[in-house]
Amino acid sequence: MQKAAFVLFAMLFFECSGRSSDSQLVEPSTQSFFEATTSCGISIKKILGINTDDKSQMMRWELILDKDSKKLTPTTFKLSYEYGMPKQGTRGFMDGSKKVELGGIWKIEKGIATNKEAIVITLVTPGSPVSLSFLQADENILHFLDDTKHLMVGSAAWSYTLNRKDPVPANKFVPVPGLSPQILATTDTVGIFDGRTPCNDKLTSINNISLDGCQGIKCQLILLQDVKTHAPSSFILRTIYVGNGDNNIYSIKGKWKMMQRAANDATTLIYQLKPDSNKSDDQLLLLKGDDNILYFVDNECRLLVGNSYLSYTLNRKK
Repeated sequence: MQKAAFVLFAMLFFECSGRSSDSQLVEPSTQSFFEATTSCGISIKKILGINTDDKSQMMRWELILDKDSKKLTPTTFKLSYEYGMPKQGTRGFMDGSKKVELGGIWKIEKGIATNKEAIVITLVTPGSPVSLSFLQADENILHFLDDTKHLMVGSAAWSYTLNRKDPVPANKFVPVPGLSPQILATTDTVGIFDGRTPCNDKLTSINNISLDGCQGIKCQLILLQDVKTHAPSSFILRTIYVGNGDNNIYSIKGKWKMMQRAANDATTLIYQLKPDSNKSDDQLLLLKGDDNILYFVDNECRLLVGNSYLSYTLNRKK
């Protein structure tokens, strides 16, 4: 059964439109600035030495990576993070939040739990037991790794994704996080994925929603399969558009496919969602980070870059 399921999706290939490797080359930079708001879960508390009984739910991050101006090799970093309880109705903290600043050196390594060739960035602070590692998805996206080198799984509110403040055209086509085994659930549900994204024209246009006044989009994606063959069947995408006074839950349905990017690329899997609509060009594309993480990508399969508060990442619902 498992072998049959693999053959089913391995024969499907996806060619992203409009890709030109020459047009994606950019001038090297000696400094990169990343920012994010993430969950404050047990895994990150353990890594940072925060008491796991601490009731903090939200963290805000700012990270600067410096390179040697001539060799463009890693040199130093500056990191600040703040954690505490979110203040309702705002993007800030309640009184009592704590802020920490760290500095040190950073290095480029290889290998996460699902792929030995994945690029990893590790921060090392001399004299401190704290060591943070990230999957470098591309020049614009970093994703926290736990102490077992797996991608950290966030919540419906926040993901563990850092976004570059001034995104650059990515030199890399897409990240290669590794082909993890397809979860062959015994039910019709492959997975339920939650997240909040910035306001995006694709995610608003599918429901004919205006971008005006939109501050964020709550998303829930349900992927369904044929119970016997485990073939992808249908999906349900539920969205709530925050900030424009519309509290409706919009629900669209359609078909989805799991595809390799190309015949010679067995590690980059794209989920193609085709809504049940009369528009032939309607589609949403997500990159499979692993069995727990999905990233929205554009029609050229480049990762979408979020902001200091929201990311284009969906997390498997626990």
